[in-house]
Amino acid sequence: MFSGIFRSLWRAVGRVDNNYELDCQVAEMRKQPAYVPDDKPPPTIFRIKCHPKADEICAELDDYFYKNWPWKDKATAEQFLRSETNRWACLAIPHAWDDRIYDAVKVDTLLFLLDDVAEDMSFNEGKAFYKRLVPIALGEKLPNRSDPYEWITYDTWARMRKIDPELTKVVWEGALLCIMAQVDQARLQCPDLGSLLRHREKEAGIA
Repeated sequence: MFSGIFRSLWRAVGRVDNNYELDCQVAEMRKQPAYVPDDKPPPTIFRIKCHPKADEICAELDDYFYKNWPWKDKATAEQFLRSETNRWACLAIPHAWDDRIYDAVKVDTLLFLLDDVAEDMSFNEGKAFYKRLVPIALGEKLPNRSDPYEWITYDTWARMRKIDPELTKVVWEGALLCIMAQVDQARLQCPDLGSLLRHREKEAGIA
């Protein structure tokens, strides 16, 4: 069951298909050998789906973030392009409405990039960083237009609210849970792998 930011985002963009199409019937699948001759796992039985506007959206947002995000250096910016971060949401929600996929991809990539920034901070610094951005994301405070973290955050959420304020609020609640988990000192208090994974569920938005 999906929760947090991803479940909320899927609800907001609509047309979520819960029925996966299989490449073959189960009976045929069982006839296949466990491994192919070259000792590699057999091909997946699931068909990969991607939003039909993925190439267009990814090209536009790759350019947007490459030009506007305050990268540490050129190498980091180029690594972002190679990682194809923007394509993740196009694969995760291939049936999203065309008028919402752009914003879904943009907010998803924004959260990934903000997480990278907070990752290099102490817990207190990270909390202060997000505390500064929260009222801006909610539209309660205008951004400093000379600060890309602020104005990109503001513009992203403001555009979403214009399309659907109620569902944007739902998405924000999932996003807030996600970003606050990233700077929660409980990370350091996980005595075992199970505890760590349960905490990481909040950050990934999957439970």
